[in-house]
Amino acid sequence: MDIEDRIAAIEEMTPTELRAAWRDANGIPAPPALGLALIKRALAARLQEPEAGKLTQVELRQLGALGRKDEHRKEGRVSTEAKPGTWLSRTWHGEVHEVVVLESGCEYRGQTFGSLSAVASHITGAKWSGPRFFGLSSPRLGELKVAANG
Repeated sequence: MDIEDRIAAIEEMTPTELRAAWRDANGIPAPPALGLALIKRALAARLQEPEAGKLTQVELRQLGALGRKDEHRKEGRVSTEAKPGTWLSRTWHGEVHEVVVLESGCEYRGQTFGSLSAVASHITGAKWSGPRFFGLSSPRLGELKVAANG
């Protein structure tokens, strides 16, 4: 069986079979929080390692640095999901609210705010995630098969 067939077989596995394959490949049970899609990808990657090779220590460090980059993001910065020049609209209690994303913040009704969250809080009077309020990080995007960046 070639590698493509083995990866296709992973796609067809039941959740129980996937967890058993994880246990066989890693010697430990799959973490409970690890979703089935990620287990499938990890198993497929493991199958490809002999041919493609493992990541080097330098590559692993670079990936780790990318993950830490978000942890050090400055407060008040607009979400990276909304690029400068993006126009966002949200109807809240029957009123349309329009925001333009700037290089350093957002403009809402002639006033500049440091972040989308600041605008959302101003509109609602409560603490809100700006990207969530304006639909940039909605869990429903996945269900609808829509990407936040268009």
